[in-house]
Formats: sequence, structure tokens, C-alpha cells
Amino acid sequence: MTRVGSIFKIKPELKAEYRKAHDEIWPELAKAIGDAGISNYSIYFRKDGTLFSYMETDDYEKSMAKLAKTDVNARWQEHMEKYFVKEDKSILGPEIEILEEVFHLD
Repeated sequence: MTRVGSIFKIKPELKAEYRKAHDEIWPELAKAIGDAGISNYSIYFRKDGTLFSYMETDDYEKSMAKLAKTDVNARWQEHMEKYFVKEDKSILGPEIEILEEVFHLD
């Protein structure tokens, strides 16, 4: 299992709304995430709007490609678009930076 950490940004003033959207995550999206091979998925917020995301998957690229092919993911990304801060406006969804793992202790 591979651990994947990433960061992206939202508009900090929309944090409560962003959290509410995730508290009410669509069941079909949660299923699509699991079906793509993603587990132990968490998102953390920093006051400046930076979000840290953590997930586990056997193959990150394969999981992201499978999820990207789903209609529910496309609808979710469009639904969430108003929250994201990004330079490249052509990207649907957040502008994600994958982080390099430096240390892990079981």
C-alpha cells in the first residue's frame, strides 16, 4: 500500500461550506473512491486555506485515472470548483501538489 500526501488550496472564507459539502459527501462518490482503490482518505485544513490530503492506494496514478473516468467524480469536481484557489483555471478540480514522503513510522 502506498501512502500519498498532497496539498491544494481553497478560499479560507469558504471553509465551513467546504466542510459541510464533505460532511454530506455523495454516497456514489464515496463508492467510486473506494472502487478506484483509495482508502484511509483524510483532508486537513490550515487557516490560510491550504489543505493537506492523505490517502492510501496500491497505485496512485491508476486510482486517479479510474476515478477521473467516472461521471460522479466529474460532477463532484464541478460542484466543488467555487472553493479552489489555483493558477491554472483550465483544471477541473483542485490544483494538487503531491508531497514527497520523508519519514514514516508504523
